[in-house]
Amino acid sequence: MASPYWNALKLLNQVAGELGLPQYTTVTGISDVQSVQLLALLNSAGNELQLYYPWEQFAKEWNFMTVANQGSFPLPDDWGYFTDQTQWDRTNHWPLLGPKSAQEWAWLKGALIAPMPRTRYRVQDNEFKIYPVPTTGSTPYNFVMEYIRKTWVVTDVAGVPTETDMITKDGDVLEYNPWLLNKYVKLKFYELKGFDTTGVQSDFMRVFNSLTGKDVGAPVLSLVRSSISPYLGPWSVPDGSWNVFPGP
Repeated sequence: MASPYWNALKLLNQVAGELGLPQYTTVTGISDVQSVQLLALLNSAGNELQLYYPWEQFAKEWNFMTVANQGSFPLPDDWGYFTDQTQWDRTNHWPLLGPKSAQEWAWLKGALIAPMPRTRYRVQDNEFKIYPVPTTGSTPYNFVMEYIRKTWVVTDVAGVPTETDMITKDGDVLEYNPWLLNKYVKLKFYELKGFDTTGVQSDFMRVFNSLTGKDVGAPVLSLVRSSISPYLGPWSVPDGSWNVFPGP
């Protein structure tokens, strides 16, 4: 199956063609101001779009085991931001509690409270912090959560595909819908030059709204708010007519 993504040279030439600018033979080694601007705008657009929406192609899972007497774990190198409510303790089969605010964390660390079975967490100083801290001899727990990576460029490093967040080569693959990147770079170019952005902004928003609406599909909507517990309860019994009284 062919990749849906374009490389940097193809994308830059599409943008240049629509703007009436000369075509490029390479994106590396360019020196004229306008070409440098276009490449910079493309890098800026890719990094900004990563923040605007949790695109499915950037979703990853972080899986690690707790360590005795260690309460902080460095975030993954490509960490952008967490997918909310995916933080789980798979050893005990319950969700982690958090993220805790600075005030709640101070209370946990400073108050006279007994150790608790449920693990609390917060993100601070690019680290994932947990409480209570596992003690020596305690059973390691398996913590798993999803996050959105900040890398959107796949480049070749000594023959190995490597994810990064900046374009450096002609063949770098840009992991976005190419027409979304194209529309956004044109919008940023028009803004930079002080042109009327009405038309290009409308083009960008149409593509952006269309893609975000179709990225992962849509759930069945309900008018009733509900929260189903992962544990056994009345909701675990299938619908039906059940004889709950013993026979004569």
